[in-house]
Amino acid sequence: MNAITRNTKNFTMAAVAAVCLASVTIAHADDAARTVRYSDLNLNTQAGAAVLYKRIRNAAVEVCGDVDARQLAEAAAAKACVDRAIFTGVRSVNAPKLSSEYNARAGVAQPINVASLR
Repeated sequence: MNAITRNTKNFTMAAVAAVCLASVTIAHADDAARTVRYSDLNLNTQAGAAVLYKRIRNAAVEVCGDVDARQLAEAAAAKACVDRAIFTGVRSVNAPKLSSEYNARAGVAQPINVASLR
């Protein structure tokens, strides 16, 4: 399978994140996955949220591939995968400061709102 087909498949299959006891798992269609732990962070502070955001982003890049690839199609597929993995991971954690960090870094293109109890 060539790189463009593989990345197109990866983009189509998307990145998925799931919460599992103070961790978020960034997974990909090629069975690559990274678990991001955050039990050591205080998500009630912007500093803790910023650290978790960076961890989620780094895991997404590891799982999805090189967003700076020389081939335009590969780079576009990897970027879409990374963007989706970050969005899904942040939404899964459901922490106000982390959502705020995501919204600021994403330019509020896809704002994430934290669920609330009524």
